[in-house]
Amino acid sequence: MKKFAVITLCLLLMQGVSAQKFVVPEIPGDIEKSEYAQYTQDAMNCIDWLKTHSPSDAKRKDVASYALWWLTGTPDVHMVLNTDVVKFESGDLLLLFLSGWAQYAIQNKDDDQVEGCYAGVVTALNYYEKYKKALPKDKGADQLLKMKNKGTLKTYIAKGMQ
Repeated sequence: MKKFAVITLCLLLMQGVSAQKFVVPEIPGDIEKSEYAQYTQDAMNCIDWLKTHSPSDAKRKDVASYALWWLTGTPDVHMVLNTDVVKFESGDLLLLFLSGWAQYAIQNKDDDQVEGCYAGVVTALNYYEKYKKALPKDKGADQLLKMKNKGTLKTYIAKGMQ
């Protein structure tokens, strides 16, 4: 039992150290659309970081800037922001929505708009649930969260994306 506790403690400490070591990539100057692919892994790492760190984390603004730079420039992800479906009031949640969609598209090599939108919404909602006390109330997120909990979210998105 003591050995298990020591191993668990070591793993937790190593996780904390690795989280602190995250280095925000630098945004390159003007690049061609075809060059964005070489920055995809950095963008995915930033997205993973955004999904798991508090809205008040000191690095958040820089990490979000990199992710947004990549999201708005890459030709490899095609998103449609349907404001009838996605009504996030928070910029943090909107960025997480776009990030979740992009991550889904890259990891699955899939351009399906409904699946991408669903992945993005779920990413944003998971973050909203985890950090609800640190984020402002978001009526749009609350509405979507109710649908997620009822199991009707994907159907709602599919109808709205038509």
